[in-house]
Amino acid sequence: MNKGVLLQAEQAARIVPATLTQRGLRPVFSDWLLAEADGCIWLFGIFDVGQLPRLEDYTRPELLHHVSTALQGRPVFLSNSNGLRYAILLSKPPRLPLKIDFPSLERGALRLGWRAAGGEVRLPWQRLGHLLTAGITGSGKSVFLRLLVYQALAEGAALLLADLDGSTFPMLANHPALLAPIGTTTDTMHAIIERGLGECEARAAQYAQVSGFPEKLPEYNALAAQAGAPVLPSVLVVLDEFNAAALATGGATGGLAKAAAELGWRGRKFGVNLAFAAQDFTKAIVGRVRDQVSAVICFRVRSAETARAVGCTEAVRIPAERPGLALTDRWGLLQAYYLDKSVLITAGAQPGIVLSERETSIVSKALAAGGRVTVNFLEACGLGHREARRLLADWLMRGWVDKDSTQGNAHIITPKLGALLPNRQTCQSPPNPPDAAKP
Repeated sequence: MNKGVLLQAEQAARIVPATLTQRGLRPVFSDWLLAEADGCIWLFGIFDVGQLPRLEDYTRPELLHHVSTALQGRPVFLSNSNGLRYAILLSKPPRLPLKIDFPSLERGALRLGWRAAGGEVRLPWQRLGHLLTAGITGSGKSVFLRLLVYQALAEGAALLLADLDGSTFPMLANHPALLAPIGTTTDTMHAIIERGLGECEARAAQYAQVSGFPEKLPEYNALAAQAGAPVLPSVLVVLDEFNAAALATGGATGGLAKAAAELGWRGRKFGVNLAFAAQDFTKAIVGRVRDQVSAVICFRVRSAETARAVGCTEAVRIPAERPGLALTDRWGLLQAYYLDKSVLITAGAQPGIVLSERETSIVSKALAAGGRVTVNFLEACGLGHREARRLLADWLMRGWVDKDSTQGNAHIITPKLGALLPNRQTCQSPPNPPDAAKP
């Protein structure tokens, strides 16, 4: 590290504690770490979490904005994979390309895009949580919502969609994955939310029917499979133009907003994930659901008020010619993958789970060899030992393989899995780090 970087780090390490003190918070940092990764230089302020009186006081978006302002606009992010850290970007972020096509489906994972700090944003479906997405027309918000739904369909998820403008999901109007017709009014959006709450009630009753007291959907599905009961799909609820609907029905204290907040906190246990989306968000509406949201994705917005409300103040500076570029509170600057709506139209004609390219290859090889699958066979196909065991357990839970009574450690592919082969997708290769393009 050169002297200039070290000086910047020393200044930041003085400014951040002073800013927290100014806000009435204790700056209990146990260490400061300067690191370089993917061409970016980061300063990590590591908290002594044992001395923090209330963790939530240190993670509020308005506090991070204040700290960023005190650092003359340097981006400040939370890094809580190990304890709690403030991640401060000291260098300029790498340039992102103007467009990155969605590379491929990967069952079990949600692929969102490419971070300016380097690396793909990829989440396990089981840890998706709830999302809040803001962006005006042409910013990339609708494309992003379709990207979520497309991957949810490939995962075999059920859908509850509210689309007040009627322009985001018209191609899915008759899709069999829908648990209810697409909502196009405030009343039908409220009905969609109530349908989600009803799903939680039904699943609570199903959870009670299996032993083991499951607390999350993966745990229930594993227990249900052992007991010979049907497993449950995850549910994706998309509420587009949520802010407008909430304001039209009593605001943050109205019935629609209150029901959505209830679905947020209840849905996590039962595998119900929400995406709250709108062109504009008011502070009161964000406040109603903010504690339920695991990530904020803010494309270009029309007002500083909206950007401040969702905790991504700099989103107003995203250029109009950069659709798909978003600020997030979890991954920093992100170029979301582009998915043409024609792909979703095709998906509407091909309902159900879509195997990943790798799974398709493995199933084809196994069927050609008699249909028997073992951990050793999966390892020979390129999977690691743990990955092979997880995949086999997932297939067993879904009824895609049965235990081979003639061999204790082998399984036989069922017709249910074989029937998925005709639905496989033709996918591109995963992307290399994208070439730079001027923001």
